[in-house]
Amino acid sequence: VTRGSTSQRQSKKKQRRAERESIYNSMDESKEYNLSLEVVTDGEPVRSLCLIKEESSTEDEYSIVTGSQGGLLSCLSIPSCTTSIQPGGDGTRHPHNITSLLSVESGGYVSGCKDGVIRIFDGAHSFSGELKGHENAVTSLAWLPLSCSDDSSPDKELLLSGSWDGTARVWSLSQMECMAVLGGHENTVSVVGLPPLDGSHGSIGRVATASAGIAQGNSIVDHKVRIWHISPSAGSYQAKLVHTVANDHSGPIRGIAFDPHTNHLLTCSNDATVKIRDLQGNCLTTLNYPSDGSEPMLLSLTALHNAKVVAAAEDGHAVVWDLVHHTHRLIPHPSTVWTVLALPKGDFATACHDGYTRIFTLDATRTAPTQQIQQFQKASADSKAKSNSGPTPEEIAKLPKWEMNALTQGRSEGQVQIFNKNNKAIAAQWSDVSKTWIEVGEVMGTNQNAGQIDGVSYDHVFPIEIDVPGGGVTSLQIGYNNGENPFVVAQKFIDDHMLDQNYLSEIADYIQKRAGADGNTPTLGMTDAADAAPTPMDISTNTSTTPTYQHLPFTTYRSFENGTEPKVFNKIINKCCEFYDQETASTTITKDHLTTTLQTLSDTLCATNRYHATSIPNSQLTFISKLISQWNIQHVFPILDISRLIALHPDASKMENQYIWESIVSSTIEKCQQMKLDPTSVQGTTAAVAIPMMSMRLFTNCFRGGGGSLKAVSSHLDKILDCAELFAISENKNVRLSVATLILNASSYIKSSSAGTTSSTADHILSIVGTIIGSGLYESEATVRVLVALGTLLLADDSIKVKAKSLHMSSMVDHAGSQHGEKAKALAGEIQLILA
Repeated sequence: VTRGSTSQRQSKKKQRRAERESIYNSMDESKEYNLSLEVVTDGEPVRSLCLIKEESSTEDEYSIVTGSQGGLLSCLSIPSCTTSIQPGGDGTRHPHNITSLLSVESGGYVSGCKDGVIRIFDGAHSFSGELKGHENAVTSLAWLPLSCSDDSSPDKELLLSGSWDGTARVWSLSQMECMAVLGGHENTVSVVGLPPLDGSHGSIGRVATASAGIAQGNSIVDHKVRIWHISPSAGSYQAKLVHTVANDHSGPIRGIAFDPHTNHLLTCSNDATVKIRDLQGNCLTTLNYPSDGSEPMLLSLTALHNAKVVAAAEDGHAVVWDLVHHTHRLIPHPSTVWTVLALPKGDFATACHDGYTRIFTLDATRTAPTQQIQQFQKASADSKAKSNSGPTPEEIAKLPKWEMNALTQGRSEGQVQIFNKNNKAIAAQWSDVSKTWIEVGEVMGTNQNAGQIDGVSYDHVFPIEIDVPGGGVTSLQIGYNNGENPFVVAQKFIDDHMLDQNYLSEIADYIQKRAGADGNTPTLGMTDAADAAPTPMDISTNTSTTPTYQHLPFTTYRSFENGTEPKVFNKIINKCCEFYDQETASTTITKDHLTTTLQTLSDTLCATNRYHATSIPNSQLTFISKLISQWNIQHVFPILDISRLIALHPDASKMENQYIWESIVSSTIEKCQQMKLDPTSVQGTTAAVAIPMMSMRLFTNCFRGGGGSLKAVSSHLDKILDCAELFAISENKNVRLSVATLILNASSYIKSSSAGTTSSTADHILSIVGTIIGSGLYESEATVRVLVALGTLLLADDSIKVKAKSLHMSSMVDHAGSQHGEKAKALAGEIQLILA
């Protein structure tokens, strides 16, 4: 196991820590994930992972427990990079594949195995018990958080398990019993716990399950997402199905996860998509695998705290989607990636079929040595090249005959086997339900038209040009692999680029003519008789077709999340205690009460990986609201900083707490208005910069938080925009970035709000955008955010476009775009198209 230089890493850590300790940091979002560490344990394919953190450990200290296909547990310790195979001894070996792992907050972990048994291990890796009840492999494990106010149960969390037997189960570890069975699923079940509901009849737990569907002929149908309520009942628990969403994926659902930062549900599928859902299971957004010609099965997924989603793909990739910038990246691996695991500081780990566990990071100081990264990239490229070359005739002759496939029993659901069918290599997938092989397609190589799009290789890459409104031309490329259905490829191209459906036949015909003779679908070894430099297909956009844009609109919310490191938070607490001694209005609050409450909040807010299972009592929220209201304007900014972080906690910002957030937002607005009425009150003090920055970031995060904080900030939007206008031409770049991000979130809210907004609010934003662009003060990143905000707002309503034209914003946008890089230039071009 190797990592970057220790001395260099320590030096960089000191520098990074110093930067984090400043509460005026801005976010750096320009980095990409790189390999940090790779380690092989028992050499068997790694099938499952879980994260172990001791209570006394720092953010840099943790362990990863791995489960292999051979049934062995291993432990990788970070940052020492030491590994231990079977750390609990010989008695901990599983009889079959370890299909799932889950850490226990009090120490230890739980495993799911192909033999249907759930095993429990303590913090020393020793076996301490087992749970039996499933009749097939346990493939999914999760925790079901219960309300902290529910004293009727000895468990603050219940264990959830999903299995190939078509059931999910709810377990009590304190009683070592199954408390409820969630039946009726279509084969393999994935599970995840959601935040509890506090109702008039006590706490209600919420569970989301996803099923793989059932086989009908050569298709898989009836894959469903279900939402369940789990409530106490006579010493046990009762499960009630409350909502079902069926068949919105086009293939079996393989994984499910909960994102506590956005309060969204996530699912991934054999159809190569991830769907972002609300807590009723309804699809909000679909993330497509970034390739026009390849649709691998996505086997698992996880959400990272930095607004990224990572999925594991059976074709040997980890896929990272950035939900803020609407970008994606494929990280090739030498073999199938079975699962992904979120780690501290935005890192993640992958479990690969080649026997390696790998960690990826955005932090340049923690990347692996260049030589190791190059070796990993070469191994991945060599594996890809081998798979692209296709089997030789001699290799095909040695494959099992397709006609005899009934004699070849598959080992597990989804296993892929290559057969010889009419002297061609074809891939088939095993259906454990129907006990048959389902033909997937022919195993192909490449030809002279081979190429890449966004780093993905295709047998054919063809140019397509599209006329756009205003006389411009957009050049696109379509990728096609031999043996694919041209109409399926054409349809996906239309969907990805949001083109007119009437182009389907035209594009499919074009593919057929370019890829094979006489319009026939090409097969392995067919030569292409067309010119080496083909004429691009030209598509003239119908005037009735709604134009689409690469960067617009912005459909989510940005946030400021830095500050949850314990050392940084302790500095904020110390600053609050220092200001307490100078406060005259805090006589009703003791210093012990202040310190205890803030330290409790620190413990909760710094444990970001446990947001789904923690809560912030109303008494603490009310305490914070009281401090904002009562404290002097020179002293209140560290409380605003803490409020900014609280807004991102899903329990604290839930709808039931709207009335408290109304108070927090109103008091913060009053502090901003006080600066306007009496600028001398903060002149020459830290508060002169801190109040504008922290108030803007608090309002920004309220959009990203739960229903309560969102409702509060949206109901005061006009007054908040008054504050933004006041600080828009600040001399401090961090304040400017904060204003730009608030304007971006406000525009996104207006665009997505079903209730609409008043014309005066939109006019107000246009006025602020005009002030910002006209000032020439804003740095490139802040300018990009302002341009995205403007473009998003313009797409909300035609009347806003009319107003923008009357303000002659077109020329202002052109100038801003030309001064701040390629992305700003591209955004300016899209805004011009909107205004045309």
